[in-house]
Amino acid sequence: MDTRAEPKVEDRFVGCLLGVAVGDALGMPVEGWSREAIRMRYGVLAELQPSSSRGLGAGQFTDDTQMMLMHAESIVAAGRVDGDDLAQRFVAWLRSGDVRGIGGSTLQSILRLERGVHWTESGQTGEFAAGNGVAMRIAPIGLFDCQHPERLRDDVRTVGAITHRNSEALAGGLAAAYAVARLVTARTQPTTLIEETISFVGDCEVSRNLQRAQELLESAAPASFSLARLGTSGYVVHTVASAFYCFVRTPSDFRETAIEAVMAGQDTDTTAAVASALSGAYNGVGSIPQGWLQQLEARERIEGLASQICVLALQPSATEG
Repeated sequence: MDTRAEPKVEDRFVGCLLGVAVGDALGMPVEGWSREAIRMRYGVLAELQPSSSRGLGAGQFTDDTQMMLMHAESIVAAGRVDGDDLAQRFVAWLRSGDVRGIGGSTLQSILRLERGVHWTESGQTGEFAAGNGVAMRIAPIGLFDCQHPERLRDDVRTVGAITHRNSEALAGGLAAAYAVARLVTARTQPTTLIEETISFVGDCEVSRNLQRAQELLESAAPASFSLARLGTSGYVVHTVASAFYCFVRTPSDFRETAIEAVMAGQDTDTTAAVASALSGAYNGVGSIPQGWLQQLEARERIEGLASQICVLALQPSATEG
């Protein structure tokens, strides 16, 4: 029986976006490392650490959160999902000089935008465009469209296709956004989240690996074995399944979810960002360790954006239709 205190809706919104940033910051210094290398260097990586190789301090985040914040700021500015506005923000970010990592598909797509290609045609296609660049940044869409699943489907495709027109990349973004929407409104429980997400997303490789995650959870296999089976690379099929696995395995323990996602190795910041978005949406901001929040870059900015999206998402005009 779940005996935890029920968080307020706004606390869930704030927890979700702070979750993205905290998970990203926790995984940042070991992105690309193997599980074994992380254990050799840190034992268990349970605190926010700097990365001298990336020039980032403890509590700073990567492009995952930078792009998530562009989504959030665009929604707040426009009062809706606006592909034109978001595409302009992506171009301005690339020109800013503060790009803390960028995936190949995302980079090529923004360069196409710079050359004048319309945002509806800028996204990369083909098998090499099946990265996790949509899933990592999509949480604000799940929040904004939490009352409207069919609009969520359309909005994920709109914003996702700016950089990725690969069906699996978009399916992974849809899975992450839908799960956020269900959790933030308390419309589902972790035990049924994967099944419901598969039903909503439909048949694809993302869904098939989510089904493997469910089977591994039911088998009670060790997390290290399960995450190795699911994969933790930047391939979206790996990222989404491993992130869901980490959350559903310890649904009421934000700290454990984030640490397990990072300790799995490889694309540590993104796996942890997606997993922690789910945990924050379910458990609220109060579940995030205070020590992590105190170190986190741009905390107040993120909290403010989440609160503004909450107002937009729950106002009558946003819930009709």
